[in-house]
Amino acid sequence: MTLCIKTSKKDGELIRKFLHDKELLEPTLKIKSTDNDLIIPLKRQLTNNEMRELEELQIIHSIITYDQLENARIHPKSHLEILQEMLTEEEFVLAPRSFDTIGDIVVIEIPEPLWEKKNLIGKSILDVHTSIKSVYAKTGKISGVNRIRPIEFLVGEEKTRTVYKEHGSRLVVDIAKAYFSPRLSEEHNRIATQVKSDEVIVDLFCGVGPFVIPIAKNTNATLYAIDINPEAINLLQENIKLNKLVGEVKPICGDSRLIVKQQNLSNIADRVIMNLPGYAIEFIDVACDVLKKSGGIIHFFEFVKDEHPEEIIIADLTREIQKNNREVKEILQVKRVRMSAPRQWQMVVDAFIV
Repeated sequence: MTLCIKTSKKDGELIRKFLHDKELLEPTLKIKSTDNDLIIPLKRQLTNNEMRELEELQIIHSIITYDQLENARIHPKSHLEILQEMLTEEEFVLAPRSFDTIGDIVVIEIPEPLWEKKNLIGKSILDVHTSIKSVYAKTGKISGVNRIRPIEFLVGEEKTRTVYKEHGSRLVVDIAKAYFSPRLSEEHNRIATQVKSDEVIVDLFCGVGPFVIPIAKNTNATLYAIDINPEAINLLQENIKLNKLVGEVKPICGDSRLIVKQQNLSNIADRVIMNLPGYAIEFIDVACDVLKKSGGIIHFFEFVKDEHPEEIIIADLTREIQKNNREVKEILQVKRVRMSAPRQWQMVVDAFIV
């Protein structure tokens, strides 16, 4: 038998809210609805003060006991709540706390000692996040000229294609065919908000378009979007059609070093985007060639493993710019985007080059 409050349906919400605010509702049992009344389960007997406060609501009710209430399904708040019940203490310490969500697909990094529990971990994510349809595990590092990360399907629908939304833009992404990181969402937006009307922009490593699409969506700019991966360019072309653009995006497939020469893109850009950390530094000469002779802005991304990454990335960029007979007139901003490995940062520096 369970202690309950019985009241009319028309007054039920007021009493339910009162009980909720007082933490008196029994969460493991469902509220029972009869023809005219609601029977609301209680955690415990009300105190005298609580009874007086309830009486002040001037709602007709009665305290009863009832034995026909159904169990309520308590939805866990996170996958960790589920895993805590299913893993040993030693295993739970290693359980992944975060993951990448790309549309309705999750990509997670599972420590080697928990690899045999990979499907259990994947299912815990599906059980909590009803909007997620597929869970994949990372099985290696991003590699190759196409920047593809090896992944393994765990649970849900075995699909790699999804639609990702951020800051008003929609991007078709295929995690098996082209590089994409939701962790750069704020950078996509930050750079887009800097662009002025009629700018000419060259993205040397555009991927599926996470930088160029939000710029073209909001600004009358001309954007040359280059990537060596044909699958990325195919997806970019879809994304151009998917979004209502104000500016013009010109997708070009190929090595940006060769494309700049083949399509006469020298001295045209007000702004160059270089999101290829680890390799972008090898293309500083290309960026210098693309920028207008009067000068322009470079957004340069790099991995830095040092206690003072701001100093390192500025020094690296300045050195390479000077090698190409140009100068860093002003460092507009330098920031840590995210920690990419222990003691290693993904950095970005915005610099005005003349």
